[in-house]
Amino acid sequence: MPDAPLPAREGISPRRVILRGVVPADRAYWAGEAGDAPFARGTLLPPGAVLDRPQPAWFHPEVPAEEPIPFDYSVVFADADLIVVDKPGFLPTTSNGRLVRETVQTRLRVEFGEDEIVPLHRLDRLTSGLVVCSRRAATRGAYQRLFQERAVDKLYRARVVGTVGVSEEWEAYDVTMLKTPGVRQVSVGEGGRPTLTWLRRIGDREVEARPVTGHTHQIRALLNHLGMPVEGDDTYPLDRGLRLHDYSTPLHLRAVAVSFADPHSRRRRAFHVADPGWG
Repeated sequence: MPDAPLPAREGISPRRVILRGVVPADRAYWAGEAGDAPFARGTLLPPGAVLDRPQPAWFHPEVPAEEPIPFDYSVVFADADLIVVDKPGFLPTTSNGRLVRETVQTRLRVEFGEDEIVPLHRLDRLTSGLVVCSRRAATRGAYQRLFQERAVDKLYRARVVGTVGVSEEWEAYDVTMLKTPGVRQVSVGEGGRPTLTWLRRIGDREVEARPVTGHTHQIRALLNHLGMPVEGDDTYPLDRGLRLHDYSTPLHLRAVAVSFADPHSRRRRAFHVADPGWG
């Protein structure tokens, strides 16, 4: 999508629309790039102006106040290009449609005063741990390609319900997963996309996971499929419904390490967070 001609507001990016006929008077609109359009990029469009051709425009969405989520990230690392945070459970990485302000992305943008901050990957809302964020569009593409090309090593730790059914040695689990629109649970072994996850047992009720692919709910769905769902999971094996502000049952799944070869400095980047201490 083309760059917006106006900054974010309160950490929330403007949105793009194509106007036709007449400029609406419902909100302020700024002209986007439009070739031979009569309005220069970034011009505030006058309400009621007649448009003789489609006009790309940008506007600030009206985002209502949200009930504060009483948990916050901690910054693990920051330089000119990246910010790495330790995300708590219950706080979304980016907007999930219901929450926009109460997300890692929006909070970071407000804290640092930088509109370009964007997470390079996501953790499920209930999952805690490391999230790597880009803070500059100029260097973002190379980091995004690392995640797209599966060149990032990620390590998760989970506490499960029941008996751990995997070995103490790393084993690969190659299964297909299908995410059906409107259904929270991911189906395993019923078509869809191939996924690859390495698992090993590290305790009576704990496992480590190294996902190679990045499918929705990949670790949670796989562990449930293997008969050892993650403790505190609100979706597997039973979908208990989405309760955004119920903090009574944390998910015992944590992203504890991320590492990759930096595409700009060529140095190895490795980030870690503390053991979850589940006992």
